[in-house]
Amino acid sequence: MALFNPPEHLSCHHYATHANTGWVLVDGSEQQFYRGETEYHLILFCTKGSIRLASEDDLCELHAGQMKFIPRDSSVHAYLSHDGELLSAYFDVIDFICDKISLQQLKELKDTVTYNPNPLEVRGAIPSMLATLKVYLEDKALCAYLHELKVKELFWNLRAYYSREELAAFLSPVLGVSKFHNEVINAFTCNTKVADLAERVYMATSTFYKQFREEFGETPEQWIRTQSNKQILFLIQDYDLTIGEIATRLSFGSLSSFSRYCSKNFGYAPTALRKALQSGVTSEELMQAAHKE
Repeated sequence: MALFNPPEHLSCHHYATHANTGWVLVDGSEQQFYRGETEYHLILFCTKGSIRLASEDDLCELHAGQMKFIPRDSSVHAYLSHDGELLSAYFDVIDFICDKISLQQLKELKDTVTYNPNPLEVRGAIPSMLATLKVYLEDKALCAYLHELKVKELFWNLRAYYSREELAAFLSPVLGVSKFHNEVINAFTCNTKVADLAERVYMATSTFYKQFREEFGETPEQWIRTQSNKQILFLIQDYDLTIGEIATRLSFGSLSSFSRYCSKNFGYAPTALRKALQSGVTSEELMQAAHKE
């Protein structure tokens, strides 16, 4: 169904307004790979099929009926199955509308809940709300005012159908995250040297080591290796990219250095690694194997 009298809608100033709150629909049958730097906070919903998602130091898979929070200034890569569908809410301010719950209250709960990076199940009235949203988006209802109302409705539903503990865990990446933590995430590149990472955040290497252990709970070398392995395993499954393109994108100096890294960490050269994943070896199994090395 199309909008009635489109010229009337398009002449409204809400259609000409750049909105910092809204919704985006991505269909896997038309666009299988989605990449982007997040200017705003996101809540990603898998409404059909499945989505392999990589964001900074997190690698997961969303299935229909699940959602995932992504904080602003993150690098997001999402690979949709052919029947996959991604519905994304973006917003600048986390607004729970009602004074009964505030971001400050959730921050106070942060230390008492365990952050779980796994997707959260969608429940309550949210599925029916998303179904209505899909109709709007498919009909090109791009009114900024409407989009803002639907984001506010989403927050109302989060407050209505999830406990404060669940919300504190879900939004944990932005509850009390330090400036240093964000700087490290933003400065990270695959297989970087610790000294280079320290230099990018304008710290002496010795100071960087100390603060990193306190903030992340592991050595910089361990963390860099884990994040590098996650990025490789994610991109190696994007079959539109050649091995050489992946090596370049991940900042390896040459194809041979990328091949050596994969052989050392996964026990497979890049092409063989891709075939292993196609044959049924999972990313989780490869990450566990690399961790034991």
